[in-house]
Amino acid sequence: MERILELYEKMYRDYALSIFEVEIKLHAARTTRMNGRLEAYFNSSQNRNTFARIMCKAYQTDTPVIITEVCELLNANRSSVSVMVDECEKEGWISVARENNKALCMATDELYEKIMMYVFWKKQISQSIVGDNYKKITQIESVLRSVGIPVPDFSYGEKNIYEDNVELVNLKGGSNDNNFK
Repeated sequence: MERILELYEKMYRDYALSIFEVEIKLHAARTTRMNGRLEAYFNSSQNRNTFARIMCKAYQTDTPVIITEVCELLNANRSSVSVMVDECEKEGWISVARENNKALCMATDELYEKIMMYVFWKKQISQSIVGDNYKKITQIESVLRSVGIPVPDFSYGEKNIYEDNVELVNLKGGSNDNNFK
């Protein structure tokens, strides 16, 4: 059993390395992909980048969002979100319907199409970099569960939001701080 857990730890580390590599490539793309005003604007800050995704989610679900909701999602103040809304509306990247003192916002076709190009690009790099390692780690977790061995806990205290009923066990004993040392 110890050998299986060592193998799992190695696979988990390989998976972590692939995540690091994807995040580094995402950062590089966001700082170099400035092909036009739209990309330059939305890649210029994390809030603007996430704002674009919020607007595209509203577009895809056909459910406009109000500024208050955007403020909560971005953990940003109303003033800065209002500025983004005004700037993006002027550029034609989002549509805003004003009703009863509320601004209902969503992406326009132009922003949505650009983000979907990004989704395709991210799918390509995620699949090529993370895909195999993700498959390996989920397969070994499945095997561990099927034979009644708890999945080792590498969460460092982070709540597992995806699998509520997965039993995690700390490999080294004590706190999670020692899992990778």
